[in-house]
This record gives sequence, structure tokens and C-alpha cells, in this order.
Amino acid sequence: MFKKEESKLKIEEIRLSPELLRINSCSTSGGGLAKIIFILIVSLSLIFYKDIIHILKDKEPDEQLVLVAIVLVFLAAFFFTLFRMNRNSGKTLAITEKGFFIAPDLAEFWKDIDEYRWNSFSNAISNLTSGQKEVSSIVLIKNKGAWPKTFDLTLYDIFFTPEQIQQVDNICNRLGIKKMDG
Repeated sequence: MFKKEESKLKIEEIRLSPELLRINSCSTSGGGLAKIIFILIVSLSLIFYKDIIHILKDKEPDEQLVLVAIVLVFLAAFFFTLFRMNRNSGKTLAITEKGFFIAPDLAEFWKDIDEYRWNSFSNAISNLTSGQKEVSSIVLIKNKGAWPKTFDLTLYDIFFTPEQIQQVDNICNRLGIKKMDG
């Protein structure tokens, strides 16, 4: 509970300072296609439940176990994907004079960030997100404390255009945050 309250206070303090840049998550759809597929799977299962039970009854117990396990693994992967899409949808990175935040998950002051680096991705991710050949996301590194802490904004589906990369480079340079190579 303490961490959540501390995060809220950080977000509020960062939010009140002048905003420099705002970037929306690439996954703004909220998994609409995944929800439709889920409804379709559930509907078909309800419609054809007698056929499914009949197919299972004709199999040996070992085959039944394998079929049920395959279905459960498929459904678990599907639910995990749906959960992940919904978790990241609609997130916005706000960069202000005091720090950055992605409400309600992450907030850090610039004074605590020591280094940053850009991660570039091509092909699959970039075609899905923006249609560009290559997209970049940022990793911010906090070396204060016993262990370094990294904030990889790829996890939030936050990707930057070349103009936004230049803006963030300028902000970090002005604040004395070192850029790491690679």
C-alpha cells in the first residue's frame, strides 16, 4: 500500500510541473479483435458442447487428458494475451520538467535517473505499431541505491518517432542524464 501512495504523490508532483512531451501507447485498441475471438470461442463451445463431450468420450483416458491440457494451455495463453493488451491499452507517457510518469504504474523524478539508452526494433513490431521500418523505445536507468533499476518503456508499448527521440535527447542532455551506447 505504501508504494502505491508514494507513486500517487510522485505522479501528482510531476504532473503539476510544465509538460514537455506526451506520447500515447501504441496499443490503444484494447484488444477488440481478441475480445471478439473470445466471444466466438465461448459461443461455439456452448453451441457444440454435446459434440465436444462426445468426441472426448470416444478417446482413451490418456488422449482425453492430452486434449484437455492442450485446450487449457491455449486458453491460458489467450487470456494472458488479452490481459496484457488491456493492461497496456490507453497508457500515456508524460514527460515534464520534474520527471516522467505512466499513470498509475510508473513515476520517476529526473534527479533519480542517471542514464538512458534507445532500443530500436524493426520489422514485426514496427509494422504492427506505426508502419515505419524501424521504431525506438527508451530504457531509463536509475543507479541510485543498492541495485540499478531499469525502466523499459517497451513493456508499455511506448515507441518514439525520430522527432520525439530528438526531443527526449535534448531534454536528457539539458538535465545532465548520460546517453549510453548500444
